[in-house]
Amino acid sequence: MDVENFEAYHRLYGGVADLSRIGAGFSARLNVIRLPRLVLHERRVEGVLSNRTWACVGRHGFDHITLHLLRSGDFVSGPPGAERRLQPGEVVVLDTSRPHVSRMTTRADLLSIQMARAHVAEAISDPAGIHGTVLPAAACGLLTDFLASLTRRSASLRPDPSAHVAAAAINLLSLGLRGLPASAEALPAEAGDALRRRRAEAFIATRLPDPNLDAHAVADGIGISRSVLYRVFGVDGGVRRFIQQRRLDELRRALLRPGETRRLGSLAYAHGFATESHCSRAFAAAFGLPPGQFRTELTRPDADEAIDREDSLIGLARALY
Repeated sequence: MDVENFEAYHRLYGGVADLSRIGAGFSARLNVIRLPRLVLHERRVEGVLSNRTWACVGRHGFDHITLHLLRSGDFVSGPPGAERRLQPGEVVVLDTSRPHVSRMTTRADLLSIQMARAHVAEAISDPAGIHGTVLPAAACGLLTDFLASLTRRSASLRPDPSAHVAAAAINLLSLGLRGLPASAEALPAEAGDALRRRRAEAFIATRLPDPNLDAHAVADGIGISRSVLYRVFGVDGGVRRFIQQRRLDELRRALLRPGETRRLGSLAYAHGFATESHCSRAFAAAFGLPPGQFRTELTRPDADEAIDREDSLIGLARALY
């Protein structure tokens, strides 16, 4: 469908990011396809800056992985301060529990898919470690061909109760990631830092409950100097801040699970915080509410209806879980 003006586009996508107009003009045409465990967005957009800040991250309990395939045009995307200009045929991988920026100053023709983190993690051990990864066309050709075919044939697909389509997309993403160079020494400096960061994030992910986890432990654990470690996490304000944010993300995911009944103090300690008060202050600073109030808001009987009324696309994203 054609989106008549920026205000209409903002009503569709403004719930998940701060949107603003850029460039000489605005236009948008989109087609949204919902499948089991997967939502596909076919978009031709120009004149939009999308900025998913930490405040946006805390606004809704999104926990999915988004892939953007650039078919043609100009598209810049990635973590704030580390955005990349994609070439046609490239795919950028984004984690909605982390900040990211996308710029479509002139027209960008995009295929985007959303998949729940839990489903992606069935094939990729640490989905957070691939946030901001750009897959070159040579590494993700099968994935891009699959997405193009899925877009063309979506109307004629048979019912997919076992979510085979989503599983195929995830497996092709995993295959594309394996096609990336394995050695940082063989890469340009920028790409080498991206690989070092992925290794550091994987190390951090397995040790988040340890209250003694710090920059020294991470640097020693992956065999790099602390100065290099600080450089690759500079966009996050340093390693210490990144570790704290990951702990907060994991705590928020725990609070979102319907069966999670542990006391807040127990949850704080289980996620690496030394005290419940420190955890509560940090959580409120990141997400706008202390964890106790966040849990209370989730249990309000009208919470899901209010979110779905606010934005149908938010409802689609929440239905992935």
